[in-house]
Amino acid sequence: MVEPLTAAVIVSLFFSEAIKEGGKTLTKGAVETFAQLVNTIREKFKAEGTEGLLTRAENQPTEANKTKLQDELQTQIDADEAFAQKLKELVQQLQAQDATIRQVVLSEIELSGDLKAQDINQKATRDGSVEQEMLKGVKAVNIDVGNLNQEA
Repeated sequence: MVEPLTAAVIVSLFFSEAIKEGGKTLTKGAVETFAQLVNTIREKFKAEGTEGLLTRAENQPTEANKTKLQDELQTQIDADEAFAQKLKELVQQLQAQDATIRQVVLSEIELSGDLKAQDINQKATRDGSVEQEMLKGVKAVNIDVGNLNQEA
């Protein structure tokens, strides 16, 4: 079975900025692989009678619609091993074809206490597009950060 985060990863790909901008930052092969991924999901949803969820999420990408799409996609992934494997292969191809380096540290953390982050470094040494995020969506009572470095 494909790991549980796959549906979340795929839905985030659907609505990523790189894709929204017409694939400007993607290679031709990655754009074609993404189109194949979308078509594979569309065909599966059509066969299952749930294509409306995909269409609604594409036309109205609210968090509620994205969540419904992700839930249905996960249901289909869990129910159909061949479909799950095909999606996994396409996502792996996309990851291999994408020239963008993505580095994320401390993302979407919610604490009822304090957060202390020290001596964190991000360094990208390969040519190509680089996306680095150090602190994103972090919620804590007190946040103490120091010596955070990003280099590309």
